[in-house]
Amino acid sequence: MEQKQVSQRIRTVKSSLENAEQNFLDNNGMRGELDLMLAEAELKNLRRKSDVPWNWNRHMLAVCTAILLVLAGFGGWYYHGVSAQHAMQADVTQSVVKAQARAKEASGKEVYSGEVPAERSVARPVISNADMRRLVRSAKTELSK
Repeated sequence: MEQKQVSQRIRTVKSSLENAEQNFLDNNGMRGELDLMLAEAELKNLRRKSDVPWNWNRHMLAVCTAILLVLAGFGGWYYHGVSAQHAMQADVTQSVVKAQARAKEASGKEVYSGEVPAERSVARPVISNADMRRLVRSAKTELSK
């Protein structure tokens, strides 16, 4: 549909130019100038209208690119935070397991690991205060490394 409109406008410019030419040949300069000005205005308007979709497309491309970059930045920031949190949890878990193993070796007793063994579901092992202090100290040293 836009091509038909452009074609029609070009025909209008062409007819205005032909009218201007005929008026200048007939020594009707004022009318010829008016037709010539009408043709010029229509040409300028035709050029200006054809530039609008290109400008709109460029602006939309720029906006979409900016949105994509912002989303990529937030995605990277979120992924980095999640992976760092998982790594920190893994380090803490490993440190606690090592500390429990050291406390078990030092005391010769079983250390409560948070899980209840199947054969002793009622009685839980009790950690003495001295063993608990050793466990906390060893966990601190492991975490500080």
